Amino acid sequence: MSLKSKSEAYDNPFGVPSSWDWLNFSEALSKYHFYTYFENSLIYTAGTIAITLTSGSMLAYCLSRMQWKFNSAMLFYVSMGLIVPIEVVVIPLFQLVKWMHIKNSYLGLILPYSGFAIASCVLMLYAFLRSLPKELEEAACIDGANVYQTYIKIIFPIVMPALVTQCVLIFIRIWNEFPLAFIIASKDQFRPLTVGLLGFFINVGVTDWGLIGASMLLSSLPMIIVYLIGNEKIENALTAGAILK
Repeated sequence: MSLKSKSEAYDNPFGVPSSWDWLNFSEALSKYHFYTYFENSLIYTAGTIAITLTSGSMLAYCLSRMQWKFNSAMLFYVSMGLIVPIEVVVIPLFQLVKWMHIKNSYLGLILPYSGFAIASCVLMLYAFLRSLPKELEEAACIDGANVYQTYIKIIFPIVMPALVTQCVLIFIRIWNEFPLAFIIASKDQFRPLTVGLLGFFINVGVTDWGLIGASMLLSSLPMIIVYLIGNEKIENALTAGAILK
């Protein structure tokens, strides 16, 4: 569809284009503020991944490998985050973001995104870490490593497959997120690709499907690339971590 002219999109909607019209992509880039929206989506996804993986992996390590007073209560509290959809808390979340004066800012979306993503990250890493033998920490303790050195040098490389998997899943989820971004990022300079694509569709209408197809392909292409790269990295990490030295 992205390579068809305006007339051919109606005459031949499902067939192969008779002549490839590459001008749809250049026109989409000129009319659709792709680079601004792309930069915003990249900031949101990168910030969410950094916060979620850092805090989530540390919390999962504490819940799975350490014994402390509120261990079970904290695990139950984190698991409750899986059953709370965004639509239920969107009104109080909007009021909270407005009260913190971070509406129409990058933190206004990165912090809620991280809050909703951390539950699945912790529970996945918790199950992964529970399967590791306790002798890993015991050997590190004998060698004089503290808890932070044990986590960074011993545990972190082993859980890399799970971290890469979470990275890909979070990227796809945040890259495609629409409702929260539509409500909180009301200014055009902070809108991600999904919200910007809606405004582009409203301006173009439903007459030029070749232009719409080109803009949709440009918006979804980074997600496809990350997914393909992530799959390869997961396989390599699993192979590298199969033998523990």
